[in-house]
Amino acid sequence: MGGRLCACVWPLLLPVASSETELKQEVRVGVLGLFHPSELALEQQGGGAVLCATSNGDAQIPAWPLNGEPGHRLLVFRAEAGKVVTGSSSANSWTMTGRDGESVPYRLTVPGKLERDYFGRLTILARNNELLAVATLDRETAVASIAAAEMDENTPAEALKAQAVAARSFLAAGARHRDFDFCDTTHCQFLKSPPPSGGRVSRAVQETRGLVIAYRDKPVAALYSSRCGGETRSLQDTGMEPGEGYPYYAVACAWCRQHPYIWRTRIGNAEAVPRPGNESQRIREARQWGWSAIPGSDFHVTGDGAGWSLEGRSVGHGIGMCQHGAAGMALSGAGFREILSHYYPNTSLVENP
Repeated sequence: MGGRLCACVWPLLLPVASSETELKQEVRVGVLGLFHPSELALEQQGGGAVLCATSNGDAQIPAWPLNGEPGHRLLVFRAEAGKVVTGSSSANSWTMTGRDGESVPYRLTVPGKLERDYFGRLTILARNNELLAVATLDRETAVASIAAAEMDENTPAEALKAQAVAARSFLAAGARHRDFDFCDTTHCQFLKSPPPSGGRVSRAVQETRGLVIAYRDKPVAALYSSRCGGETRSLQDTGMEPGEGYPYYAVACAWCRQHPYIWRTRIGNAEAVPRPGNESQRIREARQWGWSAIPGSDFHVTGDGAGWSLEGRSVGHGIGMCQHGAAGMALSGAGFREILSHYYPNTSLVENP
């Protein structure tokens, strides 16, 4: 670990199946939990109707349609005494689908804070006097939503494709939560509203449909960060243990070396001296001082008795694909396969329908 290894040769790829049902998979994403909402508003979007019903099919509580007509445009849910309440109806949980159980477009809002559009199905539960919203999405819709959140629409196409494959690999590697598969924060995968179906992000997802990064025949829960500072890091370099999974490797990033990015911050007397490269400590310190205080794991520290001055070059943990480096490789003519093989050495690109 920690050494530079030669990129492997990608295997020949089988044609991607044209039937959407052959590749359709779904993931359950806990959404908007960062706000710890006690209230959520649901709106129907597009032309279809959203049917809201209790999850246990309680016949005493009739289903409620949201179809855009007066009185049927918005539902507000509240957490009360361990139940999910809307209007005068109270239940353990509610589900929202199309009339035949199909996916539908809808908008979910944390009043006064954030609104976000989704396409799929929704379940709302109560947990510890808060509402837990679980969006069930087609995996490719989730990949597009993640890629749109992680990279700008104008990023070079091959870098967008590399980002789509990395996000899909993370989802294919397996669930990380109990009540749902993934969350929409940086703990799992940041996720925003789906991009336009004809846009560049959506095309990148479609053109890589079903492809994931694999190590020892298993999908890699692919990590990536914004700027690596000139060289990515192995898990061991950052104080994390790889176990039997992909260990990651330190690889040079030409773009970051040619386009250095310097940040400078200052923090007060922390419990311990900030240590570059230790990702667990960086996260602890960032939670105390703010994420902008220690934006990356590659930095130098000087102290003067009143606090610490930090100067760094990286943004993020520096493990796996460097997003700015990927964009730089794409601008230089590299395809997404070359980008992925560079940042994830000793892996292969396989189909995971």
